Amino acid sequence: MFDAMAEALADEQYYAPLGTMADPGPRFAPSRVPEGWRGVDRDIWTLWRGSRVGQAEQGWKIHVSTRLERAQDVLDVVADTCFSERVPFKHVAARFFFLFLHHKHATRAQSGKFCAVYPPDTDTAARLLTLLDDALRDEEGTYVLSDRRYRNSRNVHYRYGAFSRRTRLLPDGSSEPLLTDGTGQDVTDVRLPFFTLPDGITDPFVAEEPAQHQGSIRIRDYEIVKVLQPSNAGGAYQARDTRTGRLVFVKEARPHNGYTWDGVDAKRRLRQEYDTLTALHRAAPGVCPRPLELFTEWEHDFLVMEHVDGVPLTRWINGASPVLQADRPRPDVDRYHADCRRVLASLDSALGQLHALGLRFGDVSPGNVIVTPTGEARLIDFESVTPVGDPPARMGTAGFAPPPDVTAAHPAEPLLTDRYGMAALTLALLAPFHNAPRMTAANLALLRRDLAATASAPDDLWQRAGAFHLPVKRGSSALPGPEQVDADPLGCLARIADRTATALLGMAETGRPEWVFPPPPLGLHTNTVCLAYGTAGVVHALHRAGVPIPDDVDRRLRRDAATAAQALPPGLAVGTAGVALVLAQRGHLDEAVDLLRAADGHPLTDATSTLADGQAGVGLTWLALYRRTGDARHLERAVAAGDALPRSGDLGPVLGAHDARGLFHGRSGVALFLHHLARDTGEERYLRAGLSLLHEELDRAVELPDGSLSFSDNGVNRRVMPYLAAGSAGVGTVLLRYAAGTADERCAAALPRVVADCRKVSAIHAGLHGGFAGLAYFLAEYADFTREDADRREAVRIATGLLKYAVPHRDGVRWLGVGSLRFSADLASGSAGVLLTLRRVLHGPGDDWFTLDPVRSVNSHESAGSQP
Repeated sequence: MFDAMAEALADEQYYAPLGTMADPGPRFAPSRVPEGWRGVDRDIWTLWRGSRVGQAEQGWKIHVSTRLERAQDVLDVVADTCFSERVPFKHVAARFFFLFLHHKHATRAQSGKFCAVYPPDTDTAARLLTLLDDALRDEEGTYVLSDRRYRNSRNVHYRYGAFSRRTRLLPDGSSEPLLTDGTGQDVTDVRLPFFTLPDGITDPFVAEEPAQHQGSIRIRDYEIVKVLQPSNAGGAYQARDTRTGRLVFVKEARPHNGYTWDGVDAKRRLRQEYDTLTALHRAAPGVCPRPLELFTEWEHDFLVMEHVDGVPLTRWINGASPVLQADRPRPDVDRYHADCRRVLASLDSALGQLHALGLRFGDVSPGNVIVTPTGEARLIDFESVTPVGDPPARMGTAGFAPPPDVTAAHPAEPLLTDRYGMAALTLALLAPFHNAPRMTAANLALLRRDLAATASAPDDLWQRAGAFHLPVKRGSSALPGPEQVDADPLGCLARIADRTATALLGMAETGRPEWVFPPPPLGLHTNTVCLAYGTAGVVHALHRAGVPIPDDVDRRLRRDAATAAQALPPGLAVGTAGVALVLAQRGHLDEAVDLLRAADGHPLTDATSTLADGQAGVGLTWLALYRRTGDARHLERAVAAGDALPRSGDLGPVLGAHDARGLFHGRSGVALFLHHLARDTGEERYLRAGLSLLHEELDRAVELPDGSLSFSDNGVNRRVMPYLAAGSAGVGTVLLRYAAGTADERCAAALPRVVADCRKVSAIHAGLHGGFAGLAYFLAEYADFTREDADRREAVRIATGLLKYAVPHRDGVRWLGVGSLRFSADLASGSAGVLLTLRRVLHGPGDDWFTLDPVRSVNSHESAGSQP
């Protein structure tokens, strides 16, 4: 999530690289720059090179860290040393970027880096390390976790790594940095939050390698039992007091790091938290966890406190909320709401005692609440507590901190952060729905309408949830009200679809070099041409919705596709296959075939079998071209792709990581391709192979307490999800086709249980791949499969649930992208995916990119080998 937050900092409307921020505050630059040296900004860094000063491709990289208040002085020392030694270097370009890299939620592998120096060889590195160590002997800085400190320095570090931007393309469109190890092999330049060396490389700056830690970790008298939350600020651990055997909670703070946006670092916050807990426990025992000890071990501070037994509120909601489960009877819903009142009442009591003592909590959010075995709730993280007379701490949780308009509307409310947080937390108890209501209060009214269908919110809880959202006056909102939606659901969906298309066209900037349509964060890190995140996906959605594509957009897509063809991976979601699919739809068949041939010959195609990134997706695109043209050569290429797939038992290594599940990266996506291949060739062997894969996918299903079936991302991440890219909706998309085309009893029995997991009222995001739109899309397909009026009504009802995420904008409607922090136009998480879903619900089956054909109904008598 922090990555999405980073991309949301540069622009108020769209996701953008952080380095494009218009005003990052005070900038850093060397005070003295010799003639012939030039600084060039690259993202959040400034790189300095002198004339006739080259740079090696790899070697011993030196990192210098610093305290924020000493940053300029340290930079001058590093710069003078590098200028004198004629060695290129870079530094963080501005104060805001420094705070970002050192933020409490920043990436630990980049932790502490302020200056990076690139010596051309080991001897120069040794000389520079000594010079910098001497010159900065009195300075301190963050420990750079990926590095090793030089001798006894407190801020000079080094690691062996790549200097140049030599990378290897990955199937998902991202890239990894490369270096040559000591044996001459190209390997990944691994950047982890601990020191590592490539094979065959030894450290020339130490007499012998330090011994590696073995066994359990012990800090003073506390043995670490579980790492609860590693962070850039330090970490949180469950530990056992070796003297008493009791469990305790240990919180760690690293020096000169873990900043919040106000410039306060982790150690200062931890000491303040200890003082707060001590005073609170003395004045009002039980309001906070009991503080036990604060001590410094090496350079880190550790706060030991009472272990609060229970589960985090988010996990409690996920296990108990009727919104997240299927067909809960009314008594269960009423019991849940009664439990919510008990949780809220205990938090009200704790906050009331805090307020009576002249303190505000400052960050009321699910991550800071534990629900105990008795059903009470306790606040557990007190680092944001401040006196009521002081400004609130600048560290609230997105969606639970008052936005600027609310703050402006309550300028004299000293407890606004806590009261707003309690309102947002109440809303979280009712449904996973936070950021959209900040845009327009009509969204909240539409949410209540949706909740009424399954888990109607009682008036008292609803009033608390909407306390800071203005009521919608009749006729004042640009969105339809609940009464209008109930009276004419299809008409409302059609109007929102039209307005979504209008807004999409309004976002286009064909003269902008970085992108045509505003991308999500993943588009910024891969490419902005592809089907999932780029121009191709938006053009596809507009085309399917019957919207004429502007000529300049069409020309830009064709130009970018030709230019980027060699740089893209081969896959359907992020690569050339997906772009080829859209070009074929637009009638540019020769260009599509050229791109698809490039995908066929790409080495990543053979290395990956998945629908999103590999052989199955490329094969599916050849089938799409065959169905469009009837050219038997395209069918031959699809058959070659099918025959190149490993046999069922050998498929694991060419799926997504960690035995991935789901439509995009798991077995069911490959099974989808094989289903279509069987249909177009008439060869039952493909259908049998696909059915075997689908059974393997069902072997990995998780039965939920309500009896429905769900799926996790992979074998490591056990969190189950109902979504399209990874989850029940994606697997269900394939189950539909096999249930229709075979007499397989297992598929037929699993399908309604998978469907049950997709009948949700709300999701955190609206998007197609990982949000609510994907559920609506799948349920529309299911209704076409059963041809039951009840299922069709249910699909429409779920689809109208999308309206609560809509944000009116001028003549159109826009949609918040992944993270719900900024708008994006993409197919995966933004407006284009929602438009495609609305088209699917309103107009039925069509040539959509991951299904290709209409779902055959249970009443259909087509054979597996019949033509579409």
